[in-house]
Amino acid sequence: MAWVAGDRLQGGKYTIERELGRGRFGITYLVKNQNSDRQVIKTLNDDLLTSLSQSERGRLETMFWQEAVKLTQCKHKHIVQVAEPFKEGEHWCLVMEYVDGVSLADRRQQILSELDALRYIQQIGEALIKVHENRLIHRDVHPGNIFLRVREGQPEAVLIDFGLALDFDHILTTSRTKETSEGFTPPELYAQHTKPTGAYSDIYSLAATLYVLLTGKTPVSALKRKVDNAPLVEPKKHNPQISDRTNRAILTGMKLDSKQRSQSVREWLDSLGLTGDIGKKETPVPPPVSKINWVAVTAIATLIAAIGTLLSGMVGWIPIFKPSPSSSPPSLSPSPSSSKTP
Repeated sequence: MAWVAGDRLQGGKYTIERELGRGRFGITYLVKNQNSDRQVIKTLNDDLLTSLSQSERGRLETMFWQEAVKLTQCKHKHIVQVAEPFKEGEHWCLVMEYVDGVSLADRRQQILSELDALRYIQQIGEALIKVHENRLIHRDVHPGNIFLRVREGQPEAVLIDFGLALDFDHILTTSRTKETSEGFTPPELYAQHTKPTGAYSDIYSLAATLYVLLTGKTPVSALKRKVDNAPLVEPKKHNPQISDRTNRAILTGMKLDSKQRSQSVREWLDSLGLTGDIGKKETPVPPPVSKINWVAVTAIATLIAAIGTLLSGMVGWIPIFKPSPSSSPPSLSPSPSSSKTP
């Protein structure tokens, strides 16, 4: 059953404000806790659960709980914070931080500068590294799942709504349509029988997200590329201002063959030159001139001056520097032979 505004969960610990959205697998609700703080609760969709056999439903709920527990270990400032799951009646629930901001999907028509786009991508990339360290794959990275919030006066990106649903598909025995994000889902997640996935799957989605931020265009889906041989237009053709390095990194991250992509997010971020502090990707500034250099210059100048003084003093007492005396002074008047007769 779906909850409505005013419903209270966990003995009044959470009060439903409204439904935020629903997909084939999950429903999310905006709630208030006992301190009047807003949070988000996500639970499995009843419509899906009733369509499954008892064994399928049991396995699905077990996976939801196991994955939810793992997500609580992913503590990172660019990942939405997740609390311990609980069970309300027959429904497992996941409590998450409420991010009050705007998603990058809402700004899709606004092409970002390469500097801003790379800053957000680095932040989400660092978040994914934390996710992968906990042996999880997000599976649903796209602009709609990246929110911007202001912290300390600066906008920063936050990764939300992990795509746990995509990992559940492989337990279903009947053919059902996969939940995919057109243009952002890698080809391996379209397979009828889910293949093993790794960091390279999230890299495809993150590269596609960067593609959108810099061009305002959603890339052609991996399925059309693979089945219909549809070409992937280079991002630089949409936006000539994109640097060659960024253009190459996007195309590498979106290779259809997962083995040809970077195999870790860190490796892919390195290919973009994103190795500095998070959110501080800026135009390099020349380092300040060291004071030691000025000391050295002064010392050298003093030494040269001292040598010059020494040499000038030596002129007076070293014979080789004394001019030879002339036998007769030069005549200043013209000689008689050179005078002209009037």
